[in-house]
Amino acid sequence: MTLDQIPLDPPALKLFLCIVGGLLLIAMVRILFLLRTNNRLRESTSKMEKQVLTQHQEILAVRQDSNAWRGETQRMFDAFRAEFSKRLAESEQRYQDIQHKQQELEKSAPPPPKPEPVVEKAVLPVPSISLS
Repeated sequence: MTLDQIPLDPPALKLFLCIVGGLLLIAMVRILFLLRTNNRLRESTSKMEKQVLTQHQEILAVRQDSNAWRGETQRMFDAFRAEFSKRLAESEQRYQDIQHKQQELEKSAPPPPKPEPVVEKAVLPVPSISLS
């Protein structure tokens, strides 16, 4: 279509003006809706970022608590292990001392006398009692 074929009379120009004005109005309404949606998304994005930061801080706090608890448990375990290792060494030393004293007593003491053999006496039969 060329400009020569379109009649430029006032009703046709008004129709074109109305169509272009309507399209412009629709575009402006669409822009307003997009701006409102953009603002809502920006607000929700900032809320989500704050929530992510809060969760990250909570995770770090839990991790620090976990590490502190793990360190404390490890220290307690090491202390118990050292204590029981010390007790085991003392117990083994006492056992060695007692065994050494027993061996010295066995070497210095005279041999015990041999026990006399036990002779059992014969058992006599019990007389029967008659109740008549």
